This record gives sequence, structure tokens and C-alpha cells, in this order.
Amino acid sequence: MLVLNLALCLPAVGRMDDLTEYNFLENNNIDVFTFGRPPVSIDIMKSVKGLEFENTYENSFIAEVDGIKIRVVHKNQLIEAKRASNRPKDKDDLEHLED
Repeated sequence: MLVLNLALCLPAVGRMDDLTEYNFLENNNIDVFTFGRPPVSIDIMKSVKGLEFENTYENSFIAEVDGIKIRVVHKNQLIEAKRASNRPKDKDDLEHLED
């Protein structure tokens, strides 16, 4: 049902051929679904290296952006995830987040 809801909500950002129930719930070879192209893209992540869902959810908060309420990960946990990822892009982000 979650996959169906996502598929109904995201048609404006591009093709979603990979977003199947099997890929979302069972295929461990896919952990990120990206729709659209930067700078207008959306990433749906099944898991995030360095973070546990329950703890991350408890520490998240609701922000309103342009009248739309969205759940936002706490800055400290974003830093933890970027450290765990250790990608060059995330290392660059860390320089700005830790200021």
C-alpha cells in the first residue's frame, strides 16, 4: 500500500519504473529511489547508513515549507549519517553542517 501511495503522489517528478512493491519491500540491492533530476529531484531512501529508524523518527521534527508540512531529520543525526556514508559529497556537506 505504501508503494502505491508513493506512486500516486510522485508522477510529476519523472518515471518510477523501479518503484515496485518487490523492490521497495524485498529487494536489498536497491536502497534509494531517485525521481527527477537535480536540482528538482526527490530521493526515497529505504535505509540510511549510520541511523536507526526508531531513534531518528523520535528525534525528527515537523517543519512547514511553503505551506507544506514535512518531517525533518535532526541536524545531529544528519551529521551522523553523512559521517557514516563517508562519500566525498557528504564530507563536503559536513564542513558546512559542523560550523
